[in-house]
Amino acid sequence: MAILHRDDRGDGYYRYRGTAKADTTAVQADKTRELLRDSRQRISFNATSMRALSVRLNQQIAQALCDGMKGTRLAEAAELSRWAVRTVGLSSEDLLPSGMPAEQHLASIRQLKSELAELEESKIALEDRRLNLLAAARRRGVLDDYELAALSGLQPETIRKMTWGVQAGSGAIPA
Repeated sequence: MAILHRDDRGDGYYRYRGTAKADTTAVQADKTRELLRDSRQRISFNATSMRALSVRLNQQIAQALCDGMKGTRLAEAAELSRWAVRTVGLSSEDLLPSGMPAEQHLASIRQLKSELAELEESKIALEDRRLNLLAAARRRGVLDDYELAALSGLQPETIRKMTWGVQAGSGAIPA
């Protein structure tokens, strides 16, 4: 926008041009990069948390088996198959009986299982957000598939397959 002002000397005009607007594509590309980095970090943190919680659950199951609990009861509490409970028990040979009551084992196992379920729901939400972000970025042509792959940690072919036909949610890439 140009605004004409009278010069103090009185002999002419000067033109004020203002500040140039930022290129919207560049702004969207920067915002997409930032969101994909954040998404990748959150998904990685979630996966690390799930692994640690799974290890704790397996240790609790193995300890309960070592303390003499029946595999059927443990399988019901952990929502696992009896075969999986037996496998966990056989993989932990160096445990000693703790003397903890059965109900305390079961309560601990149920608590760990519910925490794992919450992390799984969080993982699904994070992956859905990443999918919408990738679909919006591909549709707008903000970044190419190879840069999207580098930022998201996925292969370019995987991104193409994942985003095929996905309608990006409104506000996936805020301007």
